[in-house]
Amino acid sequence: MAWFGMRPARGRGVLVMRSSVALCGVAAIAIALLGKAQASIFDSARAKLSDIAGPALLEVRAPLVALENWIGSLGTVFTVYRENLELKRENAELRRWQDVALSLENRVRRYEQLLNSVADPLMPSITARVIGESNRPFVKTMILNAGTEHGVRKGQAVADDRGLIGRIYLTGERTSWVIRLTDLSSRVPVMIETSQRRAILSGDNTPTPMLDLDLAGGTATPGSATPGDRVLSTGDGGLLPGGVPVGVVVEDGNALRVSLFAASAGDYVRVLEYDVPPPPAAPGNTLGFRVAPSGGAVSSVAAAAPRLPNAAISALASEAGEGR
Repeated sequence: MAWFGMRPARGRGVLVMRSSVALCGVAAIAIALLGKAQASIFDSARAKLSDIAGPALLEVRAPLVALENWIGSLGTVFTVYRENLELKRENAELRRWQDVALSLENRVRRYEQLLNSVADPLMPSITARVIGESNRPFVKTMILNAGTEHGVRKGQAVADDRGLIGRIYLTGERTSWVIRLTDLSSRVPVMIETSQRRAILSGDNTPTPMLDLDLAGGTATPGSATPGDRVLSTGDGGLLPGGVPVGVVVEDGNALRVSLFAASAGDYVRVLEYDVPPPPAAPGNTLGFRVAPSGGAVSSVAAAAPRLPNAAISALASEAGEGR
């Protein structure tokens, strides 16, 4: 009898549950339709809700992030000893290369002093921050928070502490857009450091741009570029400053590509303020003659006197007198 008495109560519970599920379904459909029709209302409500819940979410997220980092570090406990040995080996090798680099730097400095060579001028730069990326109008584009107000101009090279990233192709008053070396529309003159071979670095929307040796003029010799060679920028055509590191040559089947040093840009980059050197002035008249208004030659031997001996001066004067 007790079992028969509980049966109607359980039936009412199932009915209430089914009714609740049905009401939730109807409410969800109504909210979805209303969200499609009045999207601005839900967007503003979502924004207000996120503003209200933002501080609480930050407080709740902090211990969760700490716990996640701790759990993630458990897997590295067993590899710390091996990584420590590897780091010690790398540090020893880096110290050896540091000694070699310092020795070569001192030797080059002594050679420059003996040859009385002109030192390369320091290239000024503008530090800018990467504030976004865009796929319009090119594929690989960065947006910087520096523009014409800060001295940024179209065509300037953009690099970081690792190497060349791209060049400015569009400037605003406070922002500028950078086309990267990996973009399909990018063509940059480069040079193989070991062989001094000129080439063209052509982007193809892959992380490793193509290295076109034949497009730079001449024929590609077998030893002109080998995998592992460093690639630098050149000042050919006045497009980019020379000597900026770009990457290393890698082999891709029968083609050569360049693995970029700055494959992924950081938060801050440098816009290099590079100006094309002006052409030298045309040489003047070293003999010091000028043409008189009447068309006759008038001698100005005094202007040439500091550069010519006395015999040459008298000869020039006599020739000028005969011509007159």
